[in-house]
Amino acid sequence: MEIREADASDFGEIRRFMELVDHEFFPPLSARSGGIPGRISSCLAGTDSNYLIAELNGTMVGALGYLENRNGIGEAYTSFLAVSPNHRGQDIARKLDAVLTQKLQDAGISSINVTTWSTNPGAYEMYRKLGYSCTQTLKDHRDVGVDTIIFRKNIGPGD
Repeated sequence: MEIREADASDFGEIRRFMELVDHEFFPPLSARSGGIPGRISSCLAGTDSNYLIAELNGTMVGALGYLENRNGIGEAYTSFLAVSPNHRGQDIARKLDAVLTQKLQDAGISSINVTTWSTNPGAYEMYRKLGYSCTQTLKDHRDVGVDTIIFRKNIGPGD
């Protein structure tokens, strides 16, 4: 498996991949401001944002979107992380997170933040296994009975 940085030529492949997993997000990515195309365009056009793409035999099997220096305070934000349903359980998310962590440490970033929702226990457990800690829960933030959960992983020197 290869993990690489995306470029503008990957737009279509990232879009197809996001559409594959769209229904697993709450709310779906397609229903959020800008939809899937806007999300991808914004991330690819940013000077401090991009996607890491995991490929197996030339096929995208996972992707991680990130913003390297959110709010200019030395913190990164993972905006998207998904693995193809046919490739789950193969440590692809862990490998994507490890590549991002190293990249950010090399850039002097001190922490990574990510959000998920309370009705997604698989993501909740995955982030804990990757070394993230829950820092805040926003009750009923996504809908009645659907909380937003904010995770953080400290990656700076000495952490």
